[in-house]
Amino acid sequence: MNVGGVDRRAILRGGAQIGAITALGGVLGGLMSRQSLAAHTSGQISPAISPYGPVFPIADQETGLELLKLPRGFTYRSFSWQGDLMSNGQRVSPAHDGMGVVSVGGNGGQDTFLIRNHEVRGSGNLIAAPGQYDTAVQSGGRLGGGCDVLRIRNGKLIDHRGTLGGTTVNCAGGVTPWGTWLTCEETTYDGTSAGGKKHGYVFECSIDPSETTGEPIVGMGRFSHEAVAVDPVTGYVYETEDARNVSGLYRYKPTNTARTYGALAQGGQLQAARIVGTPAAKLLALGGNNAVAAVGDVLQVEWVNLDEPDAAPTGGASGPYAEALSKGCLTMSRGEGIWHHGDSIAIVDTSFGRNSAGADGRGLGAVWIYTPSTSNPERGTLTLLYAAAARVAGNNPDNLTISPRGGLVTCDDGDEVLDDFGEGQRIMGYSAHGEAYILAKSNVVISDGDIAKMGRTGQFPADDYRGAEFCGACFDPAGQTLFVNVQSPGITFAIRGPWASGNL
Repeated sequence: MNVGGVDRRAILRGGAQIGAITALGGVLGGLMSRQSLAAHTSGQISPAISPYGPVFPIADQETGLELLKLPRGFTYRSFSWQGDLMSNGQRVSPAHDGMGVVSVGGNGGQDTFLIRNHEVRGSGNLIAAPGQYDTAVQSGGRLGGGCDVLRIRNGKLIDHRGTLGGTTVNCAGGVTPWGTWLTCEETTYDGTSAGGKKHGYVFECSIDPSETTGEPIVGMGRFSHEAVAVDPVTGYVYETEDARNVSGLYRYKPTNTARTYGALAQGGQLQAARIVGTPAAKLLALGGNNAVAAVGDVLQVEWVNLDEPDAAPTGGASGPYAEALSKGCLTMSRGEGIWHHGDSIAIVDTSFGRNSAGADGRGLGAVWIYTPSTSNPERGTLTLLYAAAARVAGNNPDNLTISPRGGLVTCDDGDEVLDDFGEGQRIMGYSAHGEAYILAKSNVVISDGDIAKMGRTGQFPADDYRGAEFCGACFDPAGQTLFVNVQSPGITFAIRGPWASGNL
């Protein structure tokens, strides 16, 4: 299995860096057969039984509040809440979103470094960080999006501070095998008329804020980015676009293959995916005029070069999407989370399917698996692993992660759903056959008394926050801790439990 003179298996056996996980197991291992997916070829209509059991309200080890519902035997700790004082003296920004475990090390290897996005739209408090992109005053304030670095030791926060400011709508992103974080702007906002800059780019962030430059990687395209995933063998960066029914699937082939901070910004080739034999294929729903008929379908993919990655939006679509469509490339509904593991890449389309009115691309979501060809780097396959046919089974999955054991996890982001465990957004796990089950539920209901007891008066209002989305799910390399955010009020959690009793 040799790609460009590099033995893929040898690299995957290395396992020393984040992103180069070894075994191809769990949800990505040996499930791409019609037999294993036959039960839900038209979409899943109810949650599968969780291998971890039902969920119950569990008290937070930090505050004592029952903020999450989890299976028996699981524990968690909250930290870095919206409005908390950070180590650099600034307050934690709101709208916690995408996040990744970027590095481990320090203190005898016990420390875990996270980088976390803040999906702040428009003006807000500029995140204090050495790396700044757009600091112009626009709409009465400065842009409030960006990223923080969080240092965790034994499940507890010991330091948090900004690493990027002056960006906007930082939704998701992805870790790199060389220990940095790629944060994505989910917008094509142009602030030049107000003295600012164009937006819609990917930025690279370091756990050392002094190394973060705040310079966009223009070659990776200007569009409503959602997330990225790096193939550790080729160094190609796969990218999703979140724009209703005008979303492409992209990848970036960097010119500089040094795999160090800043190499991606030195240029490369942006490409878009095209379905072989089906020009301008629409992957919006099962059947109809779309290219996919059933869960388990395997589509052949080829990659097409794009000439203008920084093209301006046109006709309600991004410039790269418009060019890709003109070259016969595919359309997804809304590309969201993407994560590399083993030999494959898992991709979320949060609104694949049909709504109650029968409209394509307004459904409840799906998960795709892209597998690069081992013989031709310009080809691969795209397999529909999972599709939701009822909200209780799938509630518009958004962020996605894969555990070191190969188990897939998504964060719900649809209208709040009532299931057997009550109200609240959910974290879903997936069985080895691609069946979604309930792993956790939000139970974030906070009173004025709770806020006063925590010493967080004035940081956010008392409210029922169970409808706020989970986001930023990611495991530490040992697979012992699942980190995840609730977007509003912004809270980060570290969840531990008997993961080996299930497939995660």
